[in-house]
Amino acid sequence: MTLRSILLVVGALVLTGPASAADGPVSGCSVSAAATWVPVRGQVYRTEAFSNGPTCAQAVVTIVVRAPDGSVAWADAAPGQYLMTFADVRTRQQMARALADWLSQSSYKTARELPPWPDGAQGPQSGEFPFMPEAWIDREYYERARAEAFPLFCYVQGMESLACIVLPTGERMEKIGVQSFPG
Repeated sequence: MTLRSILLVVGALVLTGPASAADGPVSGCSVSAAATWVPVRGQVYRTEAFSNGPTCAQAVVTIVVRAPDGSVAWADAAPGQYLMTFADVRTRQQMARALADWLSQSSYKTARELPPWPDGAQGPQSGEFPFMPEAWIDREYYERARAEAFPLFCYVQGMESLACIVLPTGERMEKIGVQSFPG
């Protein structure tokens, strides 16, 4: 290598500088999707889903629900490999489809569609694929959510289950429970 070649390489390094964390994350599977959710007449919420990882098989996926004013009403993240929707995703194109599907998988529209929780029972009665309320949810709150038809946003949160989030009137979103389904 000649002196001129060495100077050109050193000059290029000085001009470009070393890569650093300040240059931003390096990601092989940074993909996003967005949709709208209209839980209450006239109120449009935005749902967003993101992936980030060195490969799509190693990506973390995040789901976000934004209130009409843009504030975060709900957010959740998990390794994609542990969620049915993402378990076999290997490419950015597959990830884009999976993220869009994730946002549209809400099988219930309101809490009224959840199974009833009979008086004296340990929990809701729904047969083969039970609905399991969060530990802090009692029968009174659960049945109020059903009676008042709180808007419900459900999304795949495991290999055989949906997380269900309610939107009580004038309150923040909160997880009401998990619905199992056949995997």
